[in-house]
Amino acid sequence: MLKKGTGILIFALFLFLLTGCSTKNQTDPTDQINATDQANASEQSGSAEEKDSTAQRLEDLNFVYDNLVSRHKNAFALVSEAELLAEKQRIESNLEGLSDAEFYFELKRFVSKLGDAHTNVYYSDSVYKHLMALPFAVDKYGDAWHLMMLDEENHFYMGAEVFEINGVKIADVYEKSKAIMSYENEAWATTQFSNTINFKEALEAIGVVEKDAPIKLTVKSMGGVDGEIEVKPLSWNDLASAEIDVLDGESYAPTWLQNGNYSAKALDNDHFYIQYNVCEDSSDLPIKDFAASIASELEAKAYKKVIIDLRYNSGGNSDVIEPLLEMLKKQREKGNLTFYTLIGGKTFSSAIINAVQLKDELGSILVGSPTGGNVNHFGEVQSFELPNAPMIVTYSVKYFEMIDGYDKDSLYPDYEVTESFDDFIKGIDTAVEWIKKQ
Repeated sequence: MLKKGTGILIFALFLFLLTGCSTKNQTDPTDQINATDQANASEQSGSAEEKDSTAQRLEDLNFVYDNLVSRHKNAFALVSEAELLAEKQRIESNLEGLSDAEFYFELKRFVSKLGDAHTNVYYSDSVYKHLMALPFAVDKYGDAWHLMMLDEENHFYMGAEVFEINGVKIADVYEKSKAIMSYENEAWATTQFSNTINFKEALEAIGVVEKDAPIKLTVKSMGGVDGEIEVKPLSWNDLASAEIDVLDGESYAPTWLQNGNYSAKALDNDHFYIQYNVCEDSSDLPIKDFAASIASELEAKAYKKVIIDLRYNSGGNSDVIEPLLEMLKKQREKGNLTFYTLIGGKTFSSAIINAVQLKDELGSILVGSPTGGNVNHFGEVQSFELPNAPMIVTYSVKYFEMIDGYDKDSLYPDYEVTESFDDFIKGIDTAVEWIKKQ
């Protein structure tokens, strides 16, 4: 199904869906700017007129380094102090003449060296006010990247497979983009890829396109037609009137857009489905009331399987699930229920903790693909604002070790079931259908 929309909202919303907030008591990093940090940063910065842009950027770079080293739980867990200092010195030697956007991506490149997906750089207001957005988004099915969002002018190529960007193979673009992404495994890098490359300045920063050159995608349409699409960068004002098309399958997954943090429904007489999208309580329907309503439903009917979907959950407060988990444990004791938990590349942070809890405490079978976060990981995010640039840096103050000695890079499913592009187009939820057949 093709959805059409105008303006910033549909653009930002869809890109959020393709990416993944974050461990216990974590929220959107842009909401976590500490007032004391702001005051300190402002106090240190002095008058903007007193310093030229190079001096300001040097101050900001030193501020980032000093604060990450002193505040992060272990800044040198995955990178040596010598390596991080060498990267800092490289940036220092190239500060003169950098544009604001170029400095932003240098900082993203710098903090990515820590190898902590929660340690990142963000603009303190909307990124679309600072960078030129590219009206396309991709998602990966198998080994292919397909266009899931596109400007209306090029709608013929919606769903097309992308082969190259400005002559650079998409696989190489992906590898280059990792340099400016904070990630801990391939699943999270894949999830973050689209929302990394759909800015003109990002493609310039990773050397895929030359500065201010036209940006062209080499594609093959769903009908098998080869083509080349030029995507034109959009400013904040341009986005307000841009006509954007979104490709959306008629599967179970889109229900979360209408139902907020969590929702539930019977799929048939045997299967009951719970979608848990954000580790956050809802004021409209507290999770204890939500859990109670499900308990009534499970007691009234003889369901055989309960499916808990964490594929779209990128975190929040890991404790929020407790009323739901306790209720499901009681239902397991009362009846002959089998539990399945769906996980995937967008499952991150607190949602990983919850997936492990469901497996350990409920005996739930994990189905899907490797998670974007890991079982043992840095988290509990805090942040600080830079003295001069309108940016914040998030960082981890805690290390969560759920499984002693766990040596894998993701939480892996008991049964790996990945969605095909054909199933997506047909509105078939591959993993749910797999569970139904068991």
